[in-house]
Order: sequence, then structure tokens, then C-alpha cells
Amino acid sequence: MPAYKDRIQQDLDRWIGAGLVDGDKRAAILATIPETRRLDAATALAWVGGVLLGIAIIAFVAANWDATPKLVRFATLIVAFLALCCGSAWAYHKERPTLSNILLTVGALVFAASIGLTGQIFDIAGNPRSAAYGAGVAAFALAAAGRSTGSALVGLIFIALGDFTDRHWFAGVDSEAPWMLIAAPLSAYLALRWGSSALAHASALAIIYCFGWFAAKTEAEAGVFLFLAIAMGAMAAGARWLRAQERAFAGVFYGWFTAGALLFFAVAGYLPWFGAENAGGGIAHRIVWLAASGGVLALGRYDRHGLVTAVGVLSIIIAICALLTDLGLDLLAAAGIFLVCAVAALIAGLVLRTKKSAA
Repeated sequence: MPAYKDRIQQDLDRWIGAGLVDGDKRAAILATIPETRRLDAATALAWVGGVLLGIAIIAFVAANWDATPKLVRFATLIVAFLALCCGSAWAYHKERPTLSNILLTVGALVFAASIGLTGQIFDIAGNPRSAAYGAGVAAFALAAAGRSTGSALVGLIFIALGDFTDRHWFAGVDSEAPWMLIAAPLSAYLALRWGSSALAHASALAIIYCFGWFAAKTEAEAGVFLFLAIAMGAMAAGARWLRAQERAFAGVFYGWFTAGALLFFAVAGYLPWFGAENAGGGIAHRIVWLAASGGVLALGRYDRHGLVTAVGVLSIIIAICALLTDLGLDLLAAAGIFLVCAVAALIAGLVLRTKKSAA
């Protein structure tokens, strides 16, 4: 899909050719539209090289750890971290944001490694969960200081590691609240504010996981998952609106939240409804699920959104498999159900096409 500015340029050429817009205004209109940042091959290789360099530094220090005096070890960690931070500040001052981002990301990784290595130097017994949380908070602090999306991604990863370390996430109402409840929305805000695709994908998945944690704290009933599906659908609608406003990478949240809404709705169909024991939604739920998946597919095609379209297709396939399982592979009954769905889809498509032609 072409960038927004490229589409406007094509539209302007068509409008100028049709006499709707003066040709001398073309340059002025295009100048008001900012360029869309793209991750080219050189930038991608720079990111890979920078991260591998950081890992190589950590591995080299670790390989020579036992043969190095304690003070030298500690000084090495401090100097490496400060050098990376200073290098990032210099790159930012020289208006090289990619280099600044890479250096600060490597600095966050070095700081995370330094927590464990410092404890080893001075024989300090620590809590692995606290170490992961400390590294995550430090990475977010570096991200805020240098507008580093890479550091924010590192912070999100270490917060997740802290949540999964010595913790029972799905232990019911007595389980502790994970730090991801704060880190996920913060990462989503930074992803939208700074326009980061990788951070947007990671934070969207983290938000869906937070919804799952909330569901696990409650009774396993369909009503809870149905409520979560509606809430996630509302968030998907909000992300779709932001995408229409040309907000960078809002479409990523649109796609993942749509997937989350269908996921929670699908799970709801296999849980007890209205307090009944061992009673799921049955075939009626599968039909609604199939219809909702078809609606998502149509919406994805309408919005020209690849992820939403793919979610709709995948959900249709899973819904069909679930329906066939419920029908006990009765092909005649399955044919009747799918015939009804096909007729409904054809009628809906005909109505939409008629409305579009009338408009």
C-alpha cells in the first residue's frame, strides 16, 4: 500500500488534469505533508549490527570475567554504559536519530546485564524478579530521556520477564497484579507518539495479555469473556479511527485488537453461560462467530488493512472447524448451515453494492 503522501501526489495529478486544482499549488500542498519514515535495508542492518555489537561486548566481558579484578570489572560496566549514553547524546545532537536510538538500546541491554554482573562481583544475593523489573524501569527511563523506541522495547521485554519470574499469573483473585498493566499502555502511548512499528506490535500483544490476566482472575464464565471481547472491539474501533486520522502505526493496534476481540468471543463460546454448569454457546455461538469473522474480513478489505483481513480469514477457518466438530462431521447438516451463511453473505454484499451504487 503506497504511503499517504504518494497517494496524495497521485490524486493531485489527477485533480490537476481534471482542472479541479491549480497546478501552481501542487508543490505547496505536498510541502505541508510530512514524509513517512520507512525502515530501509541500511537502517535494518544498522539495528542488527548495533544489537549484535552490544551482545558481543557483554559476551567478551563475561568470557574474561574470572581473570579480571573486581574493581576493573565494575569500572568496565560503568564506562561501557556511560560511553553508550554519551554516544547516544552526541548522535542526537548531530541529528542522527537512528544512531542515537541504537546506542541507547544497547545501553539499556548493558545496564540490564550489569545488574546481575554487579551482584556477582560483590557477592550480593538478589531477587531475579526485582532485577528484571529494575532493568525494565531503567530502560523506560532511558527511552524517555532519549526518545528511544528500542529502549522502550527492551523495557517492555524485561518487565514481562519480571512478571513471569516466580509468579503465578493465573492463580485467581489472590494473584499479584503484574507490572505489565502499567508497562503495556505506556508502551502503546510511546509507540503512537514516536511512530514505532516494533513497539506498537509488542505493546498491542502485551495489552491483549493483560486482558487475559484479568479474565483469569475472575470466574471462568462466558459473560466475562464476552465483556472483554466487546471492550477489545471498542478499542479496535478507536484504533481504526486513529488510523483514519493518519496516526502513525495506529493500524497495528487496529489489527491486533480485532484479533483479540475475536479470540475472547471464541473462548466465550466454550464456557458456561448464565451460571449453567458445563454449558457453552453451542452451534448458535459458532454461527455468530462465523458471521462476525466474515464481517471482519469484509471490513479489512474495505479498509485495505492486511492484518485485519488475515485475522478475518483465519477466524473463519477456525470457526468452520469448530462448527464441523459440533455437528459431529454430519456433512448434510454442515452443508445446510454453510448454505444459510453463504446466502446471508451474498445478500449483505448485494445490499452494500446497491448502497454504494446509489451514493
